[in-house]
Amino acid sequence: MNPDYLWLTEAIELLTLFVVGPVLGIAIMYAAWTGKENNLNSQRPEVVCIASGVAGFLLFAFVKWPNADVRTPQYFLQFACFLLSGILFGVFMGTGFSAFLRLWRWHKATRL
Repeated sequence: MNPDYLWLTEAIELLTLFVVGPVLGIAIMYAAWTGKENNLNSQRPEVVCIASGVAGFLLFAFVKWPNADVRTPQYFLQFACFLLSGILFGVFMGTGFSAFLRLWRWHKATRL
């Protein structure tokens, strides 16, 4: 195995998990907070939240399962699944906040 290029894939993975995913989640949260969520998901952010959370968790579990070597094509599949799971976790965070915000606004509207 040639470890010369592993720092690049590790940096991309960390960047996706800790920067791209949370920034995507914050963008969805901001859209929900300002009331622009009608363009993103008008009726059910809960469904998108659950679907993206389950899909992200399953992809992340799939990434941990194969022990692929860098020289094999399975490594690129594993790498792509990890990147997609990081993005799906960001969507999960953003739509989860949108679902809680919608519930909070509904609760405030039903008070006497």
